[in-house]
Amino acid sequence: MRIAKILPAAVLAAVLLTSVGCSSTKPGPVANPEKVCRDKFADAKKDFDKKNDPEAQTKLRDITVSCAGYDLVEDAQWMLAQSHDRTEQWLEAETEYGILVSNFERSKHVEEARWRMCRAAWQQAPSWDRDPSLTQKAAEKDRSYLVDYPAGKWADSARRDLDELVARLAERRYETARLYQKMDEPLAATIYYQLLLKEYPTSDKVGPARLGLARAYVDLEQFDRAAETIDSLALDSSRAASLGGQIAKERKRLESARKDFEARRAREAAEVKQGQL
Repeated sequence: MRIAKILPAAVLAAVLLTSVGCSSTKPGPVANPEKVCRDKFADAKKDFDKKNDPEAQTKLRDITVSCAGYDLVEDAQWMLAQSHDRTEQWLEAETEYGILVSNFERSKHVEEARWRMCRAAWQQAPSWDRDPSLTQKAAEKDRSYLVDYPAGKWADSARRDLDELVARLAERRYETARLYQKMDEPLAATIYYQLLLKEYPTSDKVGPARLGLARAYVDLEQFDRAAETIDSLALDSSRAASLGGQIAKERKRLESARKDFEARRAREAAEVKQGQL
């Protein structure tokens, strides 16, 4: 009987000791979370400064997530974007700069981040003969930057990039129109020439496009529209100066085609009249 009474008491004591031991191994709350974040940042910055970019990117991305609310997150986000930028990871760089611009509107880095977003998008834009969607997106980013920072530190560079992107897009319109002309599809050619003139009026392809458009109108026997197109180009002194010989050539082609057309119509009318006799 005495042994039976002692045994449950011993079991209870063992359970209590086990509970105490287990509870003592559980991690307690972090005493100073800000210090933990600052230590993480210092560690990540060492990798960033040494250009150990894969390690730096992993650590900086963790900081942007786990240390939200602390001032150092802005610097971590900026360094993360720069790390992707200098390793030519253009899509990732554009994304990370965009996050900084969206989440830290008052940051001292906002204008530069906007510009670097433009450059990262420019790097992804393909040549004129590829899908133009990335080129169009890059051009829109440059336009947006120039609207917000018309006299900004990187405004001249943005204008140069925009001009180059517009040249690619205009080249695509121009070459598509020329292809349709070679395929003897003058109506389709006029559509693409007109799109070029409407969408990219500052392009250096405007002059050649007007000549091509006039040629297409001649092929469609729309002689008055062809003449108006040639006259419009001739009045544009900035472009006509380098195209004088081609303008004269297109005028001769127009007049020759008009005469042939009128002669054919006269023959057809004569044949009809002769048939009625």
